[in-house]
Amino acid sequence: MKLSFQTAGLPTWPVLLVKTPVDAADRPAIAGKLKAIRELGAKDVFFLTPPQGKGVVRVETVTGAVSGTALLLGGLSFAVGRGIRRDKKLPVEIGGSNAPCTVQLNPLAGHGAADLPLPLWMGSRPFLSKAETAPMVCLPGLVCVLRSGAALPEEAVLAPALDTLARENEVPAAAALLWNFRAGSLSAVRWQAGEADLTPLPCGVAAAGAAAAWSARHGTDGHHRLTIRQPGGALDTDAVVKGGRLQRLTVSGPVVLGPEYVVEF
Repeated sequence: MKLSFQTAGLPTWPVLLVKTPVDAADRPAIAGKLKAIRELGAKDVFFLTPPQGKGVVRVETVTGAVSGTALLLGGLSFAVGRGIRRDKKLPVEIGGSNAPCTVQLNPLAGHGAADLPLPLWMGSRPFLSKAETAPMVCLPGLVCVLRSGAALPEEAVLAPALDTLARENEVPAAAALLWNFRAGSLSAVRWQAGEADLTPLPCGVAAAGAAAAWSARHGTDGHHRLTIRQPGGALDTDAVVKGGRLQRLTVSGPVVLGPEYVVEF
């Protein structure tokens, strides 16, 4: 099949936006083939599809998990394709959310902000052992566990623990987030069904998970704003808490679009 796609991403976090319709069952294989093209160096692959509701465009991830990065780039691709150059709010659909998410974009400035669906639950639960608890956030399609320290556990230990965490929460993917709050730095890896190894987690959803967990732990009312630095670049987050409950979760930062390509598999 001929496949049309576009390079995009945060400044140092390249992803691919596939524009050719691809059946959901075929997306993991297609994503794997595209990520195997070394010259592209893609960290992830997102699929653009026609909206199913009131959104202007729909973005699907391979796992079906919500992704702030996917929302930003899907919205940016639509805006540029329609000739929108300045600040504009767009309803963008994403798999895992029943309603469109508001994405505010300024294509000329190369900047965007996306409101993410709120977590399904947040709290501290056992991880790695019954005696050890860790903060966790369950977003649609993805459960995140926050870790502190100099490094994450070895993959031989971490991968089966994330597998168990995903199965217990009936989601297709789980992620471990290593967060140094004082330095404002975050790195994250994801386990997902059908992949043999842990893979990097897209910056937008990693930042959202960390911000949500922080708001739950320090849940005073107001705006909890954080700048979170990751291997793909820095993103700003805003968690709005009212009445002790998270009301809004936003990620924002620089976004870029690159050339379009056509390949045949």
